[in-house]
Amino acid sequence: MEKKSFWTTNAGALTIAFIITMIGFALILLGVNHGMNGLATGGFAAVVAAMLISPVKVFIIDRKN
Repeated sequence: MEKKSFWTTNAGALTIAFIITMIGFALILLGVNHGMNGLATGGFAAVVAAMLISPVKVFIIDRKN
């Protein structure tokens, strides 16, 4: 049985999604506090991308035909 790296498992993918979500949240707060709409939009995009990691991994990358 081959040993999988933690980052290639489902738990690893969710950990990465959590980290990206927290970075995105910080970008949103920083952008709103300093009036930088582009930074806030980038943070929102990061949060959306983090939310899509799990469905993309399950339904597209690890798809079984």
